[in-house]
Amino acid sequence: MRVRVLEHTGEHAQAAALRLEYAQTLCGTVQRIAMLREGCARNSGATDEGRALHQALAETLLRHAEFMEDGAPRRAILMEAARALEEADQGAVAGEIYERLGMHRRAARAYERAGAISQLEYVLGLLERHEQIEQALQSAVDAVDAAMRGGQRLLAHSLLQEHLHDRRSGLGQGPAATARTGLVARLAALEAALPRGPKLSLRWSGGTTTLLLGPQLRIGRSPDVELSLTGSGLSREHVALRTIMRDGTLTIAAVDLGSRAGSFWAGEPLEPGEAQPIDGPGELGLGFGASVTVQPLQEAGTAEGAGTAEGTRRPELGLLLQPRGLSDAWTLFLPEGGPLWLAPGHALPVRIDLRPPFIGLQLAPGIAAHLGSQPLGPGAGLELLIGDRLHLNLPQGRVTLEVGP
Repeated sequence: MRVRVLEHTGEHAQAAALRLEYAQTLCGTVQRIAMLREGCARNSGATDEGRALHQALAETLLRHAEFMEDGAPRRAILMEAARALEEADQGAVAGEIYERLGMHRRAARAYERAGAISQLEYVLGLLERHEQIEQALQSAVDAVDAAMRGGQRLLAHSLLQEHLHDRRSGLGQGPAATARTGLVARLAALEAALPRGPKLSLRWSGGTTTLLLGPQLRIGRSPDVELSLTGSGLSREHVALRTIMRDGTLTIAAVDLGSRAGSFWAGEPLEPGEAQPIDGPGELGLGFGASVTVQPLQEAGTAEGAGTAEGTRRPELGLLLQPRGLSDAWTLFLPEGGPLWLAPGHALPVRIDLRPPFIGLQLAPGIAAHLGSQPLGPGAGLELLIGDRLHLNLPQGRVTLEVGP
């Protein structure tokens, strides 16, 4: 009560001395900190007694912080101690604490007020370096966003990895840390939208076409195969479509994988393990009740814009497949990439290729498109992500593709 009366009457120096004396008699650290905090709130460092009070608070807080785990509460205690040291005219010591906390601008101000020239010059050099890093990180964020809007996901992925593996980008707080957090979030979102391997689905007005790139396509009842079906006598891995070399030319063949009920091409049984070339359209029978319609691309029919510049079509290595009973579902098997066919008679002036870990899409010259609302120039290339909506502006009208897993 006497202390508060002194503070109320303006006797701050005497009040600060009494608070300091009383705080030293308290055994508990929490009670001592509370007493010193109240005193520092009521008494500035304008007097020797006031400075001593703030010095005592800082020293008590620093001792308390030694027993705390690193985290936000400890950082708060250290920052309070640094502010108390500044009030106690100990700016150089406060600056060191601010430096450890990564608060370099606060450290520079504390050093400047304390006249600590060498420490000030060092921190100013750090600030200049951090500003350069902030600018580089913000430029990286802008470049990543521009690449994503234009469908250049491989470029965006490379930029993100490059900047996030640069250890300098983790320095400091403020804008640099915010920009780096933004890069981390962008990388996580990009990787979450990656196709699950060389496979994705394209929804369009005529149904859904599953796109598969790779050396083989397995068919069976296992959920792990590329084309999973149900049917009487169907094995988990029943038959595979694979590329083989035949007379010096790469072609696709059907290979029975030792199924219990057998596989049949054009009504003829396949010998387990022996490759049966797919020379034309036909039906691949699987066991007793399942079958798949198979259509080589060169037999799938023409479509406007699907040919070469001279208007003729070259043979392409690929198959269109449709399980029996699924009239709106097609699977496009492209072992080495190639033209995009959604169904027989529905080719698009687009080529598909692998750009690991992405699936790339290349528009034909003269064909423009929109990725969402972002226009893409004629002949643009992009990497597809799950969730994309691609609008192709074709002579016969607009075609919209929605990319799914």
